[in-house]
Amino acid sequence: MFRALVNSTSNLITKTLAPLGQSARSMSKLKSHSGAKKRFMPTANGNYKRWQVGLRHLNSGFSAERTNRLSRTVFVDKTQKKMLRKALPYSCSK
Repeated sequence: MFRALVNSTSNLITKTLAPLGQSARSMSKLKSHSGAKKRFMPTANGNYKRWQVGLRHLNSGFSAERTNRLSRTVFVDKTQKKMLRKALPYSCSK
């Protein structure tokens, strides 16, 4: 008797606390990789842009052409793209 009363009240509580149209027990959200969020920018067509490396320090001997080239962003290749889709699950719909 007591167990049935506890079960019915717990069901009542979980039903009232659940958002409208959703069950009380839903799947958990996926976490985005915080380092990837800071380093890669998603584009509208499903690619990712990134900064090039080699521009922070030890570049005083580089030519102006090389430093200008390194300052531009580039797209990631398909192996990095596959990894980024897992690391940033909510970044692109494609």
